[in-house]
Amino acid sequence: MSSNHLRDERAIAFLKRAGVTPPPLPTSEDPPLVLNKITKPTKPQITYPAGFVGELAQFVCETGYKKQPLYALASALCAVGTVVGQRVMTESGMRSNLYCLVIGPTATGKEHPRRMIDRILTDSGCEALIAGDDISSDVGIVDQLAHTPQLLYLIDEFGKFIKRTQSANASPYVSGILEMLMKLYGLADGTYRGGWTKTNTQTQRQIINQPHVCLYATTTPEQFWPMISTDLVSNGFLNRFFVFQNDDEQPLEQEVSISSIPAFIRDRFKQLYRLPRVPLGCDPAYPQPITIAMEKEARECLREAMMEWKEKSLDQTNKARDLWKRANDMCRKVALILSSAGLSEGGISTIGLTHLEWSVRLVNTLCDNACDKAQLYLGSTNHERHMMRLYQKIKDSGEGISNRELSRTTTDLPTKYRNDLLNQLVESGQITEKIILNDKRSSKGWVVVS
Repeated sequence: MSSNHLRDERAIAFLKRAGVTPPPLPTSEDPPLVLNKITKPTKPQITYPAGFVGELAQFVCETGYKKQPLYALASALCAVGTVVGQRVMTESGMRSNLYCLVIGPTATGKEHPRRMIDRILTDSGCEALIAGDDISSDVGIVDQLAHTPQLLYLIDEFGKFIKRTQSANASPYVSGILEMLMKLYGLADGTYRGGWTKTNTQTQRQIINQPHVCLYATTTPEQFWPMISTDLVSNGFLNRFFVFQNDDEQPLEQEVSISSIPAFIRDRFKQLYRLPRVPLGCDPAYPQPITIAMEKEARECLREAMMEWKEKSLDQTNKARDLWKRANDMCRKVALILSSAGLSEGGISTIGLTHLEWSVRLVNTLCDNACDKAQLYLGSTNHERHMMRLYQKIKDSGEGISNRELSRTTTDLPTKYRNDLLNQLVESGQITEKIILNDKRSSKGWVVVS
């Protein structure tokens, strides 16, 4: 009897004592594992919507040296959602404020969409909406909103940003930034009332009606996900974000040149920016947005999706189930942006079935992907999180991953500890050894047991 077979029998006996039904041991009659080439992780497949948002995303994607359709879509939604802020709302009062988070490996094209948002809004006369690329304090956000009640933050290295706000040595002004962003997300249709402050001459406080804050942030998986704790999921911080993640380390490179912003894009943003925030003669401090109604077919589609989202939010086996609790809000926001993107001054628009169906597909894709990633770091112990992380990397590889590739992508784990984790996954029947063919060479690897 081989040592591997003896180890398998011991693992099966352990699982039986724990009340778990183990997978059957391979026999001589089982077909041998064949050589397979390593496959890349599956990318989120999302097509662009019809209309201006899709056209804008296509332009951003085609002008980037690295082709990143997913990142371009995030930038288009965020840009349009910012400009129509305080100008449109749904019948329930939902607004177009979005927090979009782009996650990808370093040097894969995350910078280009953020730079294009800046260029497009500046060329279209909307530069006043750009708040900057950093947030220094929670008070700073309020001061900016008091001057301009519509803001778009374009933040790089968001994982480091979160780490800075969560540091034990962070000042109260910095540690309060995340709480302020969470608060403002839900106040787009309400009123922010700050605390009283006393100056040399008087006592006053900031009051901002319907503050509209949008956020477009970029980071790498290694920087962001380790910062995410169970608290940041359960307290509603993470589920306020649209997480656009693409793990492809070698996106398609394109031949591009510096190009001017097309006239139709500039003109469309100018038209959206000219939409009235308040009726003529009314107090500009109290916005009165245009109401965009939802058609009957779209309501039925949303109702069916909400039933599915409710089931997923109650799934006790999913540690990141809280990410589904705002799926309804996210879907309505996207549908509102798609509908209002074609709105002109004095015009009428509705949220149709096409808008809603595409929004549902987007939310389902992004939430499913974010849940898979978040669960890797939501174990009850560090040991469990590391084990889940290894399992997910093997699962994402498709038909198997070589030991060399697995070691390269988990360099933070000591070799002996990594091997111990792999042995535990083998003994529990979750993965098995497999010969992997890579670059015409065979090597030992791992595959998930189906």
